[in-house]
Amino acid sequence: MRELYILYMYDRPKLNLNLLLKYRIFVVMKKLSFVIPIILSAVILLSSADIHHNVKPMYTADIAVADNGDILLANKGTSELKLLASDGAVKQSWALKEPATGVAVYGNVAYVTSSYSIGSLTAVDLSDNSVKFEVKTGMGACAPLCSSDGKRIYVCNRYKATVSEVDAASGEVLREVAVLREPCAITVTPDGKYLFVNNYLPAQRADLDYVAADVSVIDVASFEKIKDIKLSNGSNALRGVTCSPDGKYIFVSHNLGRFQVPTSQLQQGWMNTNAVSVIDVENLSLIGSMSMDEPDRGAGGIWDIACDGNYLVAAHSGTHEVSIVEYQPMIERLLAYGDYSKMDYDLYFMRNIRARLPLNGNGPRNISLKDGKLYVPTYFSDTLNVVDVASQKVDFVAYNPHRVESPADAGERAFNDAVLCYQNWQSCNGCHPGDGRTDGMNWDLMNDGIGNSKNCKSMLYSFETPKCMISGIRDHAGLAVRAGYKFIQFCDIPEDMAVNVDEYIKSLKPLPSPYLVDGELSAKAVEGRKVYEKYGCAECHSGPYYTDMQMHRIGEDIEFEQGWDTPTLVEVWRTAPYLFDGRAATLEEVFTVHKHGIDGKISRKDAEALTEYVNSL
Repeated sequence: MRELYILYMYDRPKLNLNLLLKYRIFVVMKKLSFVIPIILSAVILLSSADIHHNVKPMYTADIAVADNGDILLANKGTSELKLLASDGAVKQSWALKEPATGVAVYGNVAYVTSSYSIGSLTAVDLSDNSVKFEVKTGMGACAPLCSSDGKRIYVCNRYKATVSEVDAASGEVLREVAVLREPCAITVTPDGKYLFVNNYLPAQRADLDYVAADVSVIDVASFEKIKDIKLSNGSNALRGVTCSPDGKYIFVSHNLGRFQVPTSQLQQGWMNTNAVSVIDVENLSLIGSMSMDEPDRGAGGIWDIACDGNYLVAAHSGTHEVSIVEYQPMIERLLAYGDYSKMDYDLYFMRNIRARLPLNGNGPRNISLKDGKLYVPTYFSDTLNVVDVASQKVDFVAYNPHRVESPADAGERAFNDAVLCYQNWQSCNGCHPGDGRTDGMNWDLMNDGIGNSKNCKSMLYSFETPKCMISGIRDHAGLAVRAGYKFIQFCDIPEDMAVNVDEYIKSLKPLPSPYLVDGELSAKAVEGRKVYEKYGCAECHSGPYYTDMQMHRIGEDIEFEQGWDTPTLVEVWRTAPYLFDGRAATLEEVFTVHKHGIDGKISRKDAEALTEYVNSL
């Protein structure tokens, strides 16, 4: 009967007479024919009880809506593209080789990006459900964008720091251009002249008075980067980008860190606020940043944005809501503002022109605005909200209702939940975006005095490599987690929730380095390993995590008697800037300018090879 049970559970259509004969249980069935209905009923009950066991969260990374109303979901957690009918019923799904990161649709063709170590664009013909092509673009492939005529697809290659232009018919990569750092979102002007690309994090040293991420401008005709537009001071974690229908303005959603002051309070956006920056397309210049917060209530975790000329809408992943802003009054207020340098701090800017609309589910991220309806999947609950923007009526459907969270899943949800924070200004993601990594900023935390800012560290391997913080002030990461909620978010969370956050951080895994060639060190990195050994780098950076987990006095301006904690070098390629206060913009500067751990001179050739090797770890 075991074979019968297996067939019933996993291949029910094949449960027929021929297969029963094949598995040689026909005779048994005949002899026990009176028992079989009872057994089958028991099997059905068992399968009904177990069919929803351990259903993984889908973690929808992106959404697109087809002309016929069908909905496309790029699901990171299940590495698939899923097609839903307008009522939420699943029509089709396509398995991907790597986790899905983005989706766009033009006519009957969907274009989905996926990435782990490779990064690809896959085209799916929705008329016959066939895959037209799959092409490698670069590690971190995400945010696909269709040109207005549908002939070209633009892809951000986040960890390659490039943008690719792909022929929509053949899948051929036609051109590629380098931008600054982690391109993660892209939009095109209505005339097709410019692409505006969000660089996720600042690409500079962090110990300056002005630190901010940039939006890169690409001339489509030449496919060359023509300008980098630096946003307001403190801008980081750039997420959504969209163009006004008239082509006059680019809107960029992002975090706005107040890194110039100690982290001593949260009131009135003292530490982090949530903003939408406005760029003048004609002059290719920043106008200013509009705060999406209120004086006594933050809009933590701002994510994607969209604009249709009637409304500007923004998703707030941390507070589980969307902002619906009346577009024309917003533009009138913007143009009449005067001193735009003060607008960054104006928590009253959206007063009387914006509605904050709560959603069903947890963690709205990427959105799609089409024909007056806003489509919003929630990342941490697999719920689709459909909002009639004008009436603000919300319908919703759970498209993965039997999802089961592991402790790490629950911890990730808490890590990103700004509702836990006092007045909802931020979550852990506010300083550790990109899956618990770094925001590239310096922060003056209160745990080791005032006036001594330190560069934000990635949380990868923080449990495996105690002590924690650059100063080693926390003996282990569990203490740092609880202190972070208490002294950064000014709240106390239940211990079981804190344990889940611990589990999430422990679950973080490094991405393969984009500097590797087919998973192996390049020839240059092999030479760099020799340089690493020559200068004795392994005296401090040793073992599987490339750290001895000790404190060392290196450099001239050592703040503490015991020195600095030795950080892991795993995934160091994505944690710029470097050294305790972010004074080195690049890893090569660590060796050539600051001579970190290097006595005497180092040749340019050796420095480049050493950089290549360390970036490959």
